[in-house]
Amino acid sequence: GEQKGQQQQQQQQLNYQVSPTREKRYFWNHPNQSQSSLKNMFTSASSMMVRSTSRSQSYSSHSQHRDEEILHRINIARRHLYQSKEYVDVLASQLMMLESDYETESATDDKLKEEEDIQREIDGQRLGQRFSSMLNLISTLLYMTNYYIVAPTCGLYAEELGSSSSMAGVIIGMTPLAALIASVLYGWWSNYSYKSALLFASFCCIFGDLLYALALHYNSLNMVIVGRYLNGFGSARAINRRYIADSFSRRERTAASAAFVTAGALGMALGPAIAALLGHLSYNGNDLWTVHTAPGWIMSISWIVFFVCTALFFEDPEQRKKITPKESVDTVQSNNDEEMATLHNEKSALLPPEMSNGIKETKTKDPPLWKNIPVMSCLWIYFVLKLVLECLLSSSAILTSMYFNWDMTSSGSFLAILGLLMFPANLVVAKMSREYDERELIVATLYLILAGLVGIMYYRGEDYTAIQYIFFAICVFLGTNSLEGPNMSLLSKTVPTKWAKGTFNSGLLATEAGTFGRVVGDGFISCVSFIGFDDYLLNGIFIPILILVLVTVVVVHKIYFYLEPKDDDDDDDDD
Repeated sequence: GEQKGQQQQQQQQLNYQVSPTREKRYFWNHPNQSQSSLKNMFTSASSMMVRSTSRSQSYSSHSQHRDEEILHRINIARRHLYQSKEYVDVLASQLMMLESDYETESATDDKLKEEEDIQREIDGQRLGQRFSSMLNLISTLLYMTNYYIVAPTCGLYAEELGSSSSMAGVIIGMTPLAALIASVLYGWWSNYSYKSALLFASFCCIFGDLLYALALHYNSLNMVIVGRYLNGFGSARAINRRYIADSFSRRERTAASAAFVTAGALGMALGPAIAALLGHLSYNGNDLWTVHTAPGWIMSISWIVFFVCTALFFEDPEQRKKITPKESVDTVQSNNDEEMATLHNEKSALLPPEMSNGIKETKTKDPPLWKNIPVMSCLWIYFVLKLVLECLLSSSAILTSMYFNWDMTSSGSFLAILGLLMFPANLVVAKMSREYDERELIVATLYLILAGLVGIMYYRGEDYTAIQYIFFAICVFLGTNSLEGPNMSLLSKTVPTKWAKGTFNSGLLATEAGTFGRVVGDGFISCVSFIGFDDYLLNGIFIPILILVLVTVVVVHKIYFYLEPKDDDDDDDDD
């Protein structure tokens, strides 16, 4: 009986728990307890939602801050990379001929070059080829060092040989005079071999430096002049440029060109620096080893080492498929005809039928190069800037000795510092090129040169100080070096297509114009001294140059609107 009673009691309790009416009656009979439970439940849920939202907002804020920081770092890296690219482009623009040479090659050569680029990127450049590229840069480094190492001492050397210091301009100018011929010779020679041309150039420098070093022993000024003339045949810059174009892919060519310009600038600073260091050495009175002959011995030994390394390790780049000039012309003409036909069909499709029938194919012919205003203006500006730069550098040792009693160590150090200023100058030009075009930069740098020439001259009634000369000489140097980049960039964009390839290309014309400017500048210094302007040598040199630059500025303003690259749209309009 008890057991049966317990079962009934458990059944009643179970019915009471699951019955809806019981449940409603329970909550109805205990309202405070139910409201408290609901309130606690909602409060707990609300606090959980607040904590979740706060945690989500905190995580979102932290994630957003982290993303912004990463983006900021990426933007900084991109800005630095862009500025570095601009700086390299400014340096590479001084080798204007490189891109234009190979942008206008035949379609067959372009296809083969692209295949070689892909293969080179996959396999990488071989060790021997890398060593050859390094020797190519060393060649231009040694030549520029050889060119400027005699600048502080050649005037004193001429006096030791019984002549006057005015022969300094002739001694220095013999090298660019020979380089005028060497550029054409090596431009043709590099079509067949780079190694033999480099060996010949280095041999000329060895023999020329030996003659320069032995001239004092034989008391012969003619040996000095002949030695410097042979040094001009060591100007293998035409070989160096073409080697870069043949050895590097399109992606690598700009950086290689910048390295080439940098090597030349380092040589320009290294030559006077070595001459300044030689002034601190002691000499035992032997006429074979003096402060005047030491540059010849040092450079001859350097060229002998370079000659041996080139003979043993230099390798010519793999030659592309040889095609005859007639095949190259036929290929280019065929490609041009196909492009003209395609352009004719595209224009006909865009016009109504009654107008499309009247379209005829027209072939525009480039005017002669001497009638091309932008090209001739750029060549003239390049001639002027090299003339001004050569007059400044070649006369520096004579002027500083005459006005400030500087020795060769001081003048050599000053020239070395000037050479190093080329790098910050190009960096400034690279940044300014983002906001200004070539024409504006050309005009600005011409005014900087003009201001430097006005300030560097001697005015009666005032004491001429070294600070005045140094400050305005730096202005002239920075102006000429800053002018070269935008001027070469504009020339590369305005030169006709047919002048952008072949042996006698626009790059060779620019090189010849600049070299001729050096020759005229060195000869002008000697002429001023021979005429008898020794007491007013500074004004005698820089007043005619000032007039020349002033005329150039006026001409540039007259033709300012012509100094603009011709767009492809203009060509279409002409059609």
